[in-house]
Amino acid sequence: MVSPAEVARMLAAGLDAADPLAAQSFAALDAEGLAPPAAESLLRSAAQEATEEFLVRVAQALHVLTGDESWSAPIAAVLTSTAFWGVRIDAARLLADFAPTPALIGALADGVRDEEYLVRYHAANTLLRYARRKRDVADYRTLFDKIATPREGEPTAADRDKWHAAADELTAALRG
Repeated sequence: MVSPAEVARMLAAGLDAADPLAAQSFAALDAEGLAPPAAESLLRSAAQEATEEFLVRVAQALHVLTGDESWSAPIAAVLTSTAFWGVRIDAARLLADFAPTPALIGALADGVRDEEYLVRYHAANTLLRYARRKRDVADYRTLFDKIATPREGEPTAADRDKWHAAADELTAALRG
């Protein structure tokens, strides 16, 4: 069996190597009451140089460990960045764990306007969660049809207009 000190040493090495799984592991250990004592300071240190997927996972872990909602900001920044679309999907999904703020709603609305369909899909789902609607965006046929375009080929101006309309509809649901 691996000792807690050895686990802490291995996870610290993972953070030094910018391994997103190491950051996630701190959050998982914290959920079980097993996070190493230095977890928060190690993650805060890693956050200073973290980018893209690693930054998303470090911010997620710090949110779990501290309950500090401000860790949503780096995740939102990745969502609206040029990071790989898979990383932006993770960012859109993880923002559902934070309380909605105007800044997060704006970032997610930008996500609904993203060039990548799955980023739009997951950003829309997070906005639906913020509006306390438990169903998936695919359950809202008209809304889904707006974000699911184009079915093939490159997006057109009309497709982008639909994405904007979907983002407006979703954010209006949060205002009213």
